[in-house]
Amino acid sequence: MLGIKKSVAQFVFSLPENWISTLARKNNTNETNLLDPRCALACNIAKFLPKMEQMSPEKARKHYRDQMKLFEPAEFPIAHIEDKLIPTPSASFIPIRVYNANPQKRNLPTVLFFHGGGLTIGNLETHDSFCRKLSHYTKSIVIAVDYRLAPEHPYPAAHEDAWLAYQYVRNSAYIFGGSPKAIAVCGDSAGALLATTLCLRAKKNNVQAPIYQALLYPMLDTSKESDTYELFGENYVLTKSLMRWFIQNYLPQTKDRSLIQNSPVLAETKELKGLPPTYIGIAGFDPLREEAETYAKHLQTAGVKVEERHFPSLVHGYIQLSGLIPKAREAEDDLFQAMLRFFSQIKI
Repeated sequence: MLGIKKSVAQFVFSLPENWISTLARKNNTNETNLLDPRCALACNIAKFLPKMEQMSPEKARKHYRDQMKLFEPAEFPIAHIEDKLIPTPSASFIPIRVYNANPQKRNLPTVLFFHGGGLTIGNLETHDSFCRKLSHYTKSIVIAVDYRLAPEHPYPAAHEDAWLAYQYVRNSAYIFGGSPKAIAVCGDSAGALLATTLCLRAKKNNVQAPIYQALLYPMLDTSKESDTYELFGENYVLTKSLMRWFIQNYLPQTKDRSLIQNSPVLAETKELKGLPPTYIGIAGFDPLREEAETYAKHLQTAGVKVEERHFPSLVHGYIQLSGLIPKAREAEDDLFQAMLRFFSQIKI
C-alpha cells in the first residue's frame, strides 16, 4: 500500500506547474500566491491527515515515518553506512549512524547531525536520505544522532545526548576517518536547537567548539509564540497546536522554556560572541520564521559570521520535500554548496 501511495504522490507532484496550481486551489491573495505551487499542494494534503498532537507519541512517530516515505527520492547510494552505539555514563547507549561517501580518504570534516521533529518524533530513518546526500555533496563524514525523545524523556535528555555524542565524536573522529579539529554541527527544526545550544555549551565550558553550525528552519524560542505563529500557524504543515504539543512534551515545566538552552534567542550578546560561522536556512511560510530571523540578527550583532538564506516560497521541513519539490531541492543544494565552500577553505 505504501508503494502505491508513493507512486501516486510522485505522479501528482510531477504534473505541470499550472496543473499543480489548479489542484492546490490557492487563494488569490498576493501573500499566499508566493507559496510554491507544489508546497501549496502538500499543505492541502496535510489538512486531511490525522493530527499528530491528537495521537499517542508512538502512533505519531509511526505516522510521521510513513508520511516521510512518500516524499523520499530514490535511494541515494553512498559507499559506507554503519550503525553504532555510543555508551553513556548511565550504562545506556545512544544510537548513531555514520555516513561516509569517501571512505578511502582520511582526515575528512565531520558533520554531527540532529534530526527535527519537535524532540518528540523523527529518528535515523526519517532523515536517512538527507544524510546520505549531505555526506556526498559536502565530501564529509556525517554522523546522525538518534537522541532520546519526549515525553518519555523530557528536558534535558535530548540536550544531554547531543552533548555526549559530540564528546564521543571529538574523541573518536580518527576512527571514522575524520579530524577532531574539523567537526561541524547541523540540524533541522528542533535538531537545529540541539546543534546551536551544543555550541553555546561548548563555549561556556571552555571546550573546543564545532567549527561551523548549519541551522535549517530552526526552533529557537520555546518561551513565547512570535507573530509568524499567527501568520503561518494553521495551513502550512507545521501548526501552532502541533508546536505547542512538542514544547509541552519536552518542556513540561514552563520555567525551563526561558532557559538559553531552550530559547537561544534570549541569549545576551556576550553569550553569543565567539560562536562558529553559521548558516541559517529560513522558510517563508513557517511559524518559526521570526525566531530564525531574530537569532540571525543577534548572532551578527555578536560578530558571528552568518549566512542567512531565505526561501520565501517554501514551508517548514523543506529538506524532506526535496524528492518531489524542485524549489526544496534548490534550497537543499544551497546548504550543501555553503558547507562545501566552508570546508574547502579550512586547513585540516
